[in-house]
Amino acid sequence: EFVALRLENSSNCSGRLQVFYNGTWGSVCSNSMPPETVSLACKELGCGDRGHLETNLPSGRLSGPAWLDRVRCGERNSSFWQCPSAPWHPQSCDDLQEETHITCHGRRPERPPALEATCPGSPGCTDREKIRAVGGEDGCSGRVELWHRGSWGTVCDDSWDMRDAEVACRQLGCGPALAALDEAAFGEGTGPIWLEQVECRGTEPSLQACWARPGDSGGCRHKEDAAVRCSGLECPGPHLSQAWACPFPGPAHADPTRVRGSGSRSVSLPVIICILLGALLCLLLALLAWQVRSTRAGRR
Repeated sequence: EFVALRLENSSNCSGRLQVFYNGTWGSVCSNSMPPETVSLACKELGCGDRGHLETNLPSGRLSGPAWLDRVRCGERNSSFWQCPSAPWHPQSCDDLQEETHITCHGRRPERPPALEATCPGSPGCTDREKIRAVGGEDGCSGRVELWHRGSWGTVCDDSWDMRDAEVACRQLGCGPALAALDEAAFGEGTGPIWLEQVECRGTEPSLQACWARPGDSGGCRHKEDAAVRCSGLECPGPHLSQAWACPFPGPAHADPTRVRGSGSRSVSLPVIICILLGALLCLLLALLAWQVRSTRAGRR
C-alpha cells in the first residue's frame, strides 16, 4: 500500500511523528526506539542526519490511531521502511506519553535547484508545494504532476474521477473541481508515474493522503496521464495547513453521482445566480404589466 511519513503541522523539523497507512494518518509509538530510528526518520523527512526524542510529554488517551510500535532501526537499515517493528495495528499504544515526538538537526542533504525554487526558505516541501498542473492556460488546469523522491512525475488515470479531482484542485489551491480528465488531455508527461489507481474519498487534504498504488509496476504509460480542470477560485495562503480555512466540501461533494458527470449533476454557483436574476426579471415584468393595465384603466 501507499505509505508516507510526516511531522504533523511542522515547519521546523520538530513535532509528532506520524505514518500514513490504510488511508489514515496515525502516530508512531516510542517504546524501545533506539537513536538510529530517529536518525533514519529525520533523513526520510529531509530534515537532517540525526535527531532526538522529546520527553516530558503530557499523559492521557490517544484520540486517533497509533500504527507502529517498537521500531528498531540499525546500522544496516538504509530506509525507515526497512526497519523491523511490531505488526501494524491501530492501537499499538494507548497513552500520549508513548507517542513519538522528535526534533531533527544535523547536516541536511543537498537538494536539487528545482526543489529549492519550489520550496524556498523551508526545510522540506509541504504537500501544497508538491503538486502542479502543467499544460493548461493557468496553474489551475492541466496535467497533474507530483514531486516525489527528488523529481516531478505524473498520475495514472486508472480510476481517476471527480473525487480525485476535488482533492487535487484543493491541494493546488484552485477551488472546486470542474472536470476530471484522462488519456493525457493536456499532453503526455515525462519521468516517472508516481501513483496508480488513486482512490480518494473527496475529503482528503492532498493526493498523498488518498489510497493509491505506487506507480512503479509498469502497468501505466504516459498516454494515460491524469489531468484536472479547476474553477480557479484560489484559497488564501501558500501552505496546506492554511488551506483548511478555504471552502471545504462536505459529504455531498463525495457523492458518486458526480463521478465523470454520470447521473444527476450538482448546481453550480453561476447557475444559481442566473436563476435568481431570471426570477427577479420576471417579477419586474409582471409589475410593469400591472402598472400599464392600471394606467389604461384610469384613462378609461
